Amino acid sequence: MQQPNKGLTLVSTEVQANQYAEHRLKQSDEIFRLLVDSVKDYAIFLLDTDGKVATWNQGAERIKGYSADEIIGQHFSRFYPKEARESRWPERELEFATKEGRFVDEGLRVRKDGSSFWAYVVITALRDQTGVLRGFSKVTRDLTERRMLEERTRQLNRELRGRVTELLESQRLVELRTLELQKLSGELLRVQDEERRRMARTLHDELGQELVALKLELDSATSSELKGNRNLIHATELASSALQKVRNMSYLLHPPLLDESGLLPALHWYFEGLQSRGQLRITFEYRPILFPRLQREIETAIFRVIQESLTNIYRHAETQDARIELIQEPDSVTVRVRDFGKGIPDLKFGTGIAPGVGISGMKERVKQLNGELRISRAEPGTLVHATIPTLDQV
Repeated sequence: MQQPNKGLTLVSTEVQANQYAEHRLKQSDEIFRLLVDSVKDYAIFLLDTDGKVATWNQGAERIKGYSADEIIGQHFSRFYPKEARESRWPERELEFATKEGRFVDEGLRVRKDGSSFWAYVVITALRDQTGVLRGFSKVTRDLTERRMLEERTRQLNRELRGRVTELLESQRLVELRTLELQKLSGELLRVQDEERRRMARTLHDELGQELVALKLELDSATSSELKGNRNLIHATELASSALQKVRNMSYLLHPPLLDESGLLPALHWYFEGLQSRGQLRITFEYRPILFPRLQREIETAIFRVIQESLTNIYRHAETQDARIELIQEPDSVTVRVRDFGKGIPDLKFGTGIAPGVGISGMKERVKQLNGELRISRAEPGTLVHATIPTLDQV
């Protein structure tokens, strides 16, 4: 009687086990795809290594307005405002995700119909077992409703503070003393700004003019009978350098454009100076495009907040990238300055060490205008967020 072949039996069992494992894996993949596709509150999709959309779920279609046929194969930068695309910000987000493994951000995004919404975005770099980058996953959540609720909460908090003030009449004397201190602080800031203006005028109108005259004399000497004198040529170069430094110092103390043309021209001038010296790469976005003039005190406060924030980034953040957002809303103006460096140490957030003079100065300026300034961690870097009410603007 012929005996069964045990070797064939083992092979058959192993094949069946592999087939079952493959079947279960396919089932798991299918279930996962169904899970992602059915999510409607989040846009969840994949990007290839070039940033082109590879997958699309129902949440992405609901939030962004594109169907899968319309968007798959398109570059994800079309979800960003024009200014962000022109500055190649979407590509920089992928660079950060590639470097850090993950990039988290909040900002304006654009739907298919051209409308904008406030989005919370997480981009994750996807690598295979050998570490090779295979693409990116992108999760987007529409935070527009949450921001409206936050604004309503802030409004209710302001109303509540007003009611509490009425109920705490017994602390009137303390409040009066506090008000006097606030007025004194505001007066000190005003005097400081006036002194900056005076010093800027002195540097420009007096020392600057004297340096101009000196340079003209040296230019005349080097171009006449003393042409070729190395000492005079060196002196001319030193005079030119000193004149440029005096002008820069004068403008940094108080940019004349801030008074003459307004906040945006002054900021553009300041950013061009930083970028021409190679100190920082700055992305600047603002709303609306036709940005209105604000009260002089508000424009000065915003300029100083941005100036101090960029100075801190250049000195401490160990990064060359900074992003600035300036948004005019019906009753307030908001400025956000973010870097992508090492971030602020834990102690800086109030666990025992007082903030630096620069941060205190920013907070005091915003506080004097009944605004709020917050400094928080980002992933990566640090975010400075200031909101100033403009209801009393004239």
